Amino acid sequence: MRKSYLFISLLPILSFMFTGCLDFGKNEGTTSPTPDQVNRCRSEMYLNPLMRITPLGFKLEGSGIDDAIWFKFKSGISDVQKIFDVKVVDTSKFKTGFTFIHEMKELKWWDVKNKELLGGQIELPNVGFMNVGIEKNDDGYIVYIMWHEV
Repeated sequence: MRKSYLFISLLPILSFMFTGCLDFGKNEGTTSPTPDQVNRCRSEMYLNPLMRITPLGFKLEGSGIDDAIWFKFKSGISDVQKIFDVKVVDTSKFKTGFTFIHEMKELKWWDVKNKELLGGQIELPNVGFMNVGIEKNDDGYIVYIMWHEV
């Protein structure tokens, strides 16, 4: 009886220890995202499915529980409001002068340091959030998104 009680008492502790040591997901990073990686970004970040984009960088920190994705792309779209699904992302709340707190120095393509962008933080369905920074250029926009779930 005592051994059974001890085992049952230790089971939650052991489960917590082992799950904390396991790798539930994978980390990926590239300047040439695959179609699957881009499609995941389109879905998770509520990007306009009709918008043509040129991906410039993708990084996934995959824990399997709370993933984080950095995604950079350019688009020739002429209106910021057409970047996202307007039913989910309200771009009218974006402010000029937005800066990203985390520079991600190891990602050469994530070149947001000292850039004041149009953007902000967006709360998404399914306990997701994203920081969005948008830079206007001659051909349209360069978009930086740091998406994460909690």
